[in-house]
Amino acid sequence: MFSEFQWHFLKNNQPIYWKGFSNKDRNAVIYEIEQQIGKFGFIIDFQMFSDMEISIRIEIETGKAPMLFDELSKIITIQDENEQKCEFNHECLIYLNITFSSGTGNLRIETPAVPG
Repeated sequence: MFSEFQWHFLKNNQPIYWKGFSNKDRNAVIYEIEQQIGKFGFIIDFQMFSDMEISIRIEIETGKAPMLFDELSKIITIQDENEQKCEFNHECLIYLNITFSSGTGNLRIETPAVPG
């Protein structure tokens, strides 16, 4: 079984879930969000779901998460799904899902012509 320390660490090392919404231009918002995340943590992974939604996995120190939340709230409408607060200052994961109201559901990525 787990020791009390291990159990406490596992219990407090749960990911944090944030849900965001934007009606602005998707590319501009993604760029701004990327800049803010870079100030406080790291983007570990992201997944585009058409042009309507993106999911971003962020690694950040728990002490910097509230600052990131405040900065992101200036760019998008955002809410903390579980309002989890960590007691220790360690690395944690944030799953940020952003929905874009201007999305059409038909993501097109233009590929430049490559001579060859």
